[in-house]
Amino acid sequence: MKRKTLGFTLIELLVVIAIIAMLAAILVPAVNKALVSAALTQTVSNGANIYKSAFAAQMDDVVLGGSYSAWPKIEDFSTSTAYFINLVTSGVMTVTYDFFSARGLEAVRSTKESDFTEKGNAWNLVCGLDSAKDGTTFLYTRNGPATLPSDASTIELSKTQDPFRDAGMVVVLKGGSAFSLRAKQLRGDYMNPAQDTTDLSVAPP
Repeated sequence: MKRKTLGFTLIELLVVIAIIAMLAAILVPAVNKALVSAALTQTVSNGANIYKSAFAAQMDDVVLGGSYSAWPKIEDFSTSTAYFINLVTSGVMTVTYDFFSARGLEAVRSTKESDFTEKGNAWNLVCGLDSAKDGTTFLYTRNGPATLPSDASTIELSKTQDPFRDAGMVVVLKGGSAFSLRAKQLRGDYMNPAQDTTDLSVAPP
């Protein structure tokens, strides 16, 4: 009498491996997309809080007679990194510098200004917003263009620049609105719904 052996045959093993490979091919992009969406949502929240903190400091100075400006001029801060360092060192925001980072960047969980460099900074900063209308771009993630279009032309995202590369970008407007945009939504009128014609400049990271 033949003894019955337990286990998989080679064909059965190959079929199982093929099924696992197909499931991975289906699930990995979906999981990655969900992770990017979660990171975009977190960055939207952080960007809105940066705006609210800067605006609150501006209002405090107006009421108390100070000289703080939430709307930096390019001569005040040569880079957006320098602006964020000023927000922390002046006490406008009590956060560690990883608050200004995002997916794919070197997040620095520290309040020591020498630890924070452009490598950990997720944002481009638009300068000269004093007389600009609400709805003009204040911050946007660095995977976007170095200059902002004034018309409704399509904006090209970098395929290599973190955070988010060409998966989408986060925009924060003067007035406090913050949102994420995907490739099909990236047009100049989303970036500047106020269609402001003020001469704006973008500080490098």
